Amino acid sequence: MQTIRPNTAAPIPARATAPKMGTIIVRFSGLLLVAVALLAFAWSR
Repeated sequence: MQTIRPNTAAPIPARATAPKMGTIIVRFSGLLLVAVALLAFAWSR
C-alpha cells in the first residue's frame, strides 16, 4: 500500500468558506423556536 502525498506541504482546508456567525445564530434560534413550540403544543394537550 503506497501513501500518496501532495506536492505542497500546506494543510488541506476543511472548508473553503466557514459559515458566518449570523447564519449559525439564525439557524440555532429557529430550531430553538421550533422545539419550544412543539413542547408547548405537546404540553397543552
